[in-house]
Amino acid sequence: MKLEADILPKFQRARGRLELGFTSKKNLNCLSHLHQSGCLKALIPKNYSSVPDVVLINTSGGITGGDELGINVGLSPRAQVRLTTQTAERVYKSNHGFGKIELKFDLKEESALDWLPQETILFDKSAIKREITVRMLETSSLFMIESIILGRDAMGERLTNNLFVDQWRILREKRITYAESLKLSNANELSGFATLGQNKALATLLYVAPNAEQKLERMRTLLKQHNLMSAASAWDGKLVARLVTDCPQRLRETLISIIFKFRQKQVPRVWLI
Repeated sequence: MKLEADILPKFQRARGRLELGFTSKKNLNCLSHLHQSGCLKALIPKNYSSVPDVVLINTSGGITGGDELGINVGLSPRAQVRLTTQTAERVYKSNHGFGKIELKFDLKEESALDWLPQETILFDKSAIKREITVRMLETSSLFMIESIILGRDAMGERLTNNLFVDQWRILREKRITYAESLKLSNANELSGFATLGQNKALATLLYVAPNAEQKLERMRTLLKQHNLMSAASAWDGKLVARLVTDCPQRLRETLISIIFKFRQKQVPRVWLI
């Protein structure tokens, strides 16, 4: 008798796939390709701007072990788009295996992508693997943020056992220009002075563009305007900023301000709901 097949229950799992393509025609950015299946959907609300905001929706309401989500976005030359999520992504307790998220972005000449998802909230005993791969050219630009909340702050939740594996690969002209790997396990063990301390909200901002290094002082000035731990550096055509705080709401307010002032555009409206 096979234990897994005959005794253990088979849990329903979410599968989602989303493909988007955008092209630039007469100074307008137009949707050229759309495929959506499973639990992933895309909405493009009217924003009275030449750059569309695309809102990604996970209809399963979150991610748990065994779920698999895949998102592919391609931009033709000079196309511009901003991607965000409908709400914070919740990573629930896993009963079996990892949840998996794979994001792939392809940017052509002079195209620009802003990846602006709302927070990822890690629940206790959650397990997730995420991979972000960006292929871009010297003349294209990428601005992306990722924020992580360790536990549900309103409930006073502390993570006692979890696993979050995150990999970023940014390829510029087919060469890796930025790579980052994070393995966050047993987050409660990171409360020492040399690690996170009492902080439970952290974010990374990455800007890859021809003018990235010229924007460094601007970013540092914006970070100083907010009451949290932060730092920024720039080299080889990219700018990276890190933010850490004990208050998730303070992190959110800071990100909204920086997106608006650094990009000179209002944040997607779903951020303000």
